[in-house]
Amino acid sequence: MKTVNKMILFLSIIILIACEKSNEPIVNDSDKLIGYWINPVAIDTVWKYERANTLKDNDYGFAFKSGQLFVERKNAGWCGTPPISYTDFDGTWTKNDSVINITVGYWGGLADYQWKIILIDNNSLTGSVKNFV
Repeated sequence: MKTVNKMILFLSIIILIACEKSNEPIVNDSDKLIGYWINPVAIDTVWKYERANTLKDNDYGFAFKSGQLFVERKNAGWCGTPPISYTDFDGTWTKNDSVINITVGYWGGLADYQWKIILIDNNSLTGSVKNFV
């Protein structure tokens, strides 16, 4: 059953990508980006997140905040073997059309990466990691 659901999600994302009028979508409204994003689902290099009112206590998620502040709740240490402890890491973000540049801490230092926004609406955020800087 889960395989069928994953296949339907995969096909839906492919259809959405194929229906884009432009190969370079533009995120004109930064306010849609502001908020909490949880429940990541990955299909190849494309990630989809759900909007939430807050981050989950013991799970991955992130928040784009006004003033270009970024918070990422993720693994607190180098070990990924359960039980995993989560903590919030502060960072910043900037936007250039559909590319979001993120600088955020992690247990080993500082990470810089770029996301390419594919689709964003009031309930979901779909994108891919463009590259690690």
